[in-house]
Amino acid sequence: MSWWRIWLCAAVMATCGCWRAPLVEDFGAVRGRPAINSLNGLRFHQEMWEAAGAKVLLPSKLSPRLETFDALVLVGRDYGPPGRDARRWLEQWLERRNGRTVVYFGRDFNAAIYYRQRTLDQVPAQLQGRAEEEIARRQIEEFNLRVSQLPENTFADWCYFDVNRIEHRYTRFSGPWAEDLADRTGYWPVRTALLPPADQWRDKTPSWITANSSPGPAGPSLPPSGGESTRRSVWSYGEYQTDEEWQEAFQNIPEHEILLQADDGTPLVYRIPVGPTEGSQILVVANGAPLLAGSLVDPLHRRVGERLVEACLPARRVGLLAYDRFGLLISNVPEQNQRGIGLEMLTVWPLSAVTMPAALLGILLCMALLPIFGRPRRLPRRTTSDFGLHVEALGQLLHRTRDRMFALRAIADYFTTVRGDPPPVWLVRELRTETPPQGSRPVDGSAEPAASPADSAASGSAGSKSAPESQIASIGQGATHGNAP
Repeated sequence: MSWWRIWLCAAVMATCGCWRAPLVEDFGAVRGRPAINSLNGLRFHQEMWEAAGAKVLLPSKLSPRLETFDALVLVGRDYGPPGRDARRWLEQWLERRNGRTVVYFGRDFNAAIYYRQRTLDQVPAQLQGRAEEEIARRQIEEFNLRVSQLPENTFADWCYFDVNRIEHRYTRFSGPWAEDLADRTGYWPVRTALLPPADQWRDKTPSWITANSSPGPAGPSLPPSGGESTRRSVWSYGEYQTDEEWQEAFQNIPEHEILLQADDGTPLVYRIPVGPTEGSQILVVANGAPLLAGSLVDPLHRRVGERLVEACLPARRVGLLAYDRFGLLISNVPEQNQRGIGLEMLTVWPLSAVTMPAALLGILLCMALLPIFGRPRRLPRRTTSDFGLHVEALGQLLHRTRDRMFALRAIADYFTTVRGDPPPVWLVRELRTETPPQGSRPVDGSAEPAASPADSAASGSAGSKSAPESQIASIGQGATHGNAP
């Protein structure tokens, strides 16, 4: 096997391993393979929209392109809500046309942990302890991340974040959406509660305001470029730096309607009407349990996810808008289509799943088929007077006869007739190996005994050679008078 085949086999083995792939836990993934493979991805939620007849797109910023959308799902990959400027932009977007919806869900839920807890009884007994340790480790990581980003209760227009709670696992519900959840298996874990906006939170002033120590500004704004106004809305505690700003945030408290709540009164899903005629709405969900892939394995969350989609219908164009700690980008220039135009579409999912490996394989083939290193040079041409060419031609003629014994006898005739020397030892050994023993009958049943190497040499000396052997001998004689060794 040539070396390039070995390299090709190694590349295939490296990309097509037979081991069990680890669980992918990329939170809030909406694009590419992570959205499909991640337990915290939204691919299944996207399929719910498509099953309802909606087209799902993936915008990356708030721009005039969203004027053609009917619903937006805000996918926060961190614990903070959208920044104040982003919330104002979304509220104005809702007011410009009736029938629009913004869905916002909390971050304090990890579907990968939920999935491991729900499948813990399927782990072998000898691995139960290790599985429980892995769950505890991930819970500690989530808790540390939440404390670093959301250390205390705060208010953000659409909801009040109550972080001073222990985790509850709710199985009993009430409200308009609770009528068909009684027989659904599963539970809804809630730690950080998203409470509806109310005047009662006015007196719960955050510590950074009472201590007169603001963490900093609400978020940076990018300078305009070429007439384009672009800014980034980042949430931080600096949204309300003084007590006056905190009190002002509660002046226009919107109405709300609780659609689903737990048995202890904790709101799980509620609706905030928006607009002069209240034709648009904001749906606030406690966390991503009804939207993320790992938790949709339970009928309970699957049904709540279906109710979320039904509450937004008849939406036809839906956007999954993901953002992280860098916030949401706001621009007055329409966003370009991310799927690309022309050959750029080969780099966009799902075509990229085929074109990228094909490009890598093509590079490997080029390296295997074109092993040229250094400057190219011209090789010297071989002339017809080169005796090596005659030897190669004679060998090819003998090979075409497909008769090993004939070829050995022809070489023996060359040594005895042309050079006048006895055949070399290796040739005599080969002839003895190929020649059948004395007295044996030929395969065709004739009575003529096989000739021995000595008889062959003698017959060659006496001149009783066959026509092909005579031609080979004449070629050898001509070579002797020429460049024979």
